[in-house]
Amino acid sequence: MLSCEKSLPGVAGYENICAMQNAPSADPRDQAIRAALQDASTLASMVATDFTASYRGADRTAYLATLAGDVTDLGGRLEEVERGELVADFGGRQITVRFG
Repeated sequence: MLSCEKSLPGVAGYENICAMQNAPSADPRDQAIRAALQDASTLASMVATDFTASYRGADRTAYLATLAGDVTDLGGRLEEVERGELVADFGGRQITVRFG
């Protein structure tokens, strides 16, 4: 069985294995990135024209940067059409992104 306790100096421990916990990170930037990845994949597969973002945190800049990159990677583009209103465009299929 692995021990996640600190090892003696010069002795290899299991730091990398022990750092991987089956729990989401509490870091706000990590939460923004995770939400953006999920939302981008949802946007790419949608047929509806309106979408409410799943991210409710304070780091909206990280969320939007990640979402824009992911939407682009999936063949679309993300544009701000009005202050605070975004549109994801996938080959003419436009989806309004709102924050609830």
